[in-house]
Amino acid sequence: MAVASSNELARTFENELAGSPKAVRTWAVTLTDDTLQNSPTSHAAVISHLSLDNYGSSHPDIANAYVGLRKVTVAERFSDSPYHVLVTAEYGVISANELLAPTSRTAEWSFSSQPSQVPALYYWDGSTRRALTNSAFDYYEGLQTEELIVTAKIVRNYSDFDATGGPLDLIAATNKINSGNYLGQSNVHCWKVAGVATEYVTEIYNNVSYQYWRTTSELHFRQSTWNLFLPDVGWNFIAGGQKRRAMVFDFQNGEWVASPNPVGLDGSGGMNFTATPFINERRVHEEANFTTLFGVPPTV
Repeated sequence: MAVASSNELARTFENELAGSPKAVRTWAVTLTDDTLQNSPTSHAAVISHLSLDNYGSSHPDIANAYVGLRKVTVAERFSDSPYHVLVTAEYGVISANELLAPTSRTAEWSFSSQPSQVPALYYWDGSTRRALTNSAFDYYEGLQTEELIVTAKIVRNYSDFDATGGPLDLIAATNKINSGNYLGQSNVHCWKVAGVATEYVTEIYNNVSYQYWRTTSELHFRQSTWNLFLPDVGWNFIAGGQKRRAMVFDFQNGEWVASPNPVGLDGSGGMNFTATPFINERRVHEEANFTTLFGVPPTV
């Protein structure tokens, strides 16, 4: 079977405000007489004859050159004739990633945010963190406050599960925090790997079968960092190299008694009755180089 001739029937183009342009071309294709003699229609030959075998190719109209080929449809028995087929080509906006093989595509990024509840352990006095206490410097316990969490999702394809920097390395980085500046944030430990999901995918691209691992990584950003800022309080203190029980004086009975509340400390184990307690910063997650693991979003 071969193509005898073709005739383009019509071209349409549509666009709308805040929409994406779409162009459609149609052809009537006439096949040779041997179509019914054990020589079935070859869709590939029809598509090649019309030069429609290259996805992303530009629309021939100069005004629509930014619109690329996205879809080709071949319908047999046009006008109920075994010698004719109707071919429809659809053009639309195409991203650079869509023109690449699956494992050559760049990572796709998206950002969102949601509220969260975190323990209220300190407050800001100007630019200084101070323990959250009352006017007698007794520490408030059990309070919570809101802090917005920003989520970054990164979708990337990998040919090998255990390749360097691949899904296995990303899974191993779960719960780790950034060890250096990342995504414009000068503070370390603001980003945490909150989860990694991966699946084995088979995709037909340009008539070639590809198998790869589609992986989605989720990073969570906290402006206050993922470290703990713990007021230095407790029922004991250090004096003379010894741990001692914190005591308060009971003026009504004229005696010293064990403090019923945690008392403030000075960061070195000493008692601190006349000021807000020292704040201990503690990192509870392992670190990782996020730039190496996840890269950065594309520039416009």
